[in-house]
Amino acid sequence: SFDQEGLANSLNVTKANTPKYVELVQGQFKLKDDFEIIEDSLIALSNRVSEIQSFVIEKVAEVKVNFKESLTNLEERKIPQSKDYQRRTMTNLNDLALMLAESMDQMQQQAAASMPGSQMCDKPGGKGKGKKGGKEPSDKISDGQQGMQESLDKIGKGQKGGKLGSAKDFAQAAAKQAALRKALQDIQKDRQEQGKGADGGLQEIIDEMNKIEIDLVNKKLNNETLKRQQDIVTRLLEAEKADRQREFDNKRKAEIGTDKKRELPPSLQDYLKKREAEIEMYKSISPELRPYYKYLVDKYYKALKSN
Repeated sequence: SFDQEGLANSLNVTKANTPKYVELVQGQFKLKDDFEIIEDSLIALSNRVSEIQSFVIEKVAEVKVNFKESLTNLEERKIPQSKDYQRRTMTNLNDLALMLAESMDQMQQQAAASMPGSQMCDKPGGKGKGKKGGKEPSDKISDGQQGMQESLDKIGKGQKGGKLGSAKDFAQAAAKQAALRKALQDIQKDRQEQGKGADGGLQEIIDEMNKIEIDLVNKKLNNETLKRQQDIVTRLLEAEKADRQREFDNKRKAEIGTDKKRELPPSLQDYLKKREAEIEMYKSISPELRPYYKYLVDKYYKALKSN
């Protein structure tokens, strides 16, 4: 996928009547041949895992068609049409890569769940230690979402200078966003299991995160995407503050029978002031521009849980 993107970018600045153009056509043939080398392995793998079989076969067929049509149009010097098929090729290859990564992770999780002891989960027969279900505190998620701003700014600065963000940059940013979304879904699920009911506010944030992921998949970059990202950070910080205040109120209610007057601990006061300042800061920031892409989610999700 990255090689295809690089070739497509080179095609943008190459005239059809130059030797360089011939080299690019040859490069497209090589990409097609390289894919044929791994095609048999993909089909063999899909035959062993019935859940992904139809998906893999469909995507492999689409990649082959797109390679063929791209080459046909390149040979006829129909560059716009060829680039359209190259874009479709990249999309299908990325879909395959993401699906295979997720399938691999699921198999690893299933294997880990079948092994007693040393697992960070509450499985029958397991005696491992760790956080129940690996749920992430909301403040850790808001910190991660703020880190997304740095990733977007990095991509945005490149685009401001006329350089398009690479597929790798978009993929990494999308993976981080997806990991944060999954972590927030864990929190929501945990609350529901504790009988706290569905949290409409959290679900709205999750939905907004999903929209950003869709933008990344399509390499869509505009003000709306960045504004959505900053709104998510603001809402996460506000949700954090509400959670802290709710915990404090519950504690006060439990101690209502005593005459002892209690105040917010200094550390909690400092924390709330800091979060209020962050909320105001994110409300005042004017969005600049840029987005991201999709895949490699599990790497960042696991890193988020291990820190």
